[in-house]
Amino acid sequence: MNIRDGNIFESMRLVLPEHRALMAQIQRERMKQKRPVPTEERLEEMQYTLIEAIRKGRAVRVTVFTPELDVVLVGSVSVRGRELRVRTVNGVRVVDVRDVVGVEMMHEE
Repeated sequence: MNIRDGNIFESMRLVLPEHRALMAQIQRERMKQKRPVPTEERLEEMQYTLIEAIRKGRAVRVTVFTPELDVVLVGSVSVRGRELRVRTVNGVRVVDVRDVVGVEMMHEE
């Protein structure tokens, strides 16, 4: 039996339902992203961008970490403690600042 990439069921012709569920779970775990650890410089850059956006009343593009797929929110922002409130066209989204991985100020048109 040839075992590659940790898939112990690879060469079996018959797979039990409980093993199939386990294989799917292992695959989902592999697909999850690891939380990035921003540098001190990156944190300061994001903080500066947020402060400028709030001061100028400009919209920002906020990238929020989730294990499956990062979420991008666009809108005006406000900060309360460890919460970032993003007012989008679909309503207000509250995000933990520890989950923010990117902030870009939108260009005025």
